[in-house]
Amino acid sequence: MTRKFTLLLQFAVALLLFPASALAHTDWKGSYTFDEDGGKNAGGSAIFISHELTISDGGEGLVATLESNGYQTSSNLICKAKAEGSKLLIYFQSYGENNMFEPYKEGDLLLTLESTVAKGILTHWGKFTASIPKNQKSGRSYFSKVPDKNL
Repeated sequence: MTRKFTLLLQFAVALLLFPASALAHTDWKGSYTFDEDGGKNAGGSAIFISHELTISDGGEGLVATLESNGYQTSSNLICKAKAEGSKLLIYFQSYGENNMFEPYKEGDLLLTLESTVAKGILTHWGKFTASIPKNQKSGRSYFSKVPDKNL
């Protein structure tokens, strides 16, 4: 075999052994949004809820805020985030200001984001779920990363 062919063969084998999930992004820092449109209620008011998840560096790892606002919704959650392979786990830490309800306890797994090559970012709901029932199925793409304006 020629040297070129041998190198090409080694490269091909390395790609086959390299898991596809490792190709998914693992730099989770940034903002992610998920908007829910539930149509209108019986009185004609729009049922719209906007969720924003912001991930940043903290003193000892990643930290996050999860804000939800809209129709009968107001929450500001302070969270810890933990990257594990192609997944990002979001754990409740404390409440920020302006919460209509406070159902979470410190350490609750709120949700997990999973970066995949084929389907993008998947959401696996934990204690935190979508507000509108049609969006409450886990394993679907709900959150989208907001492009970084500094790039």
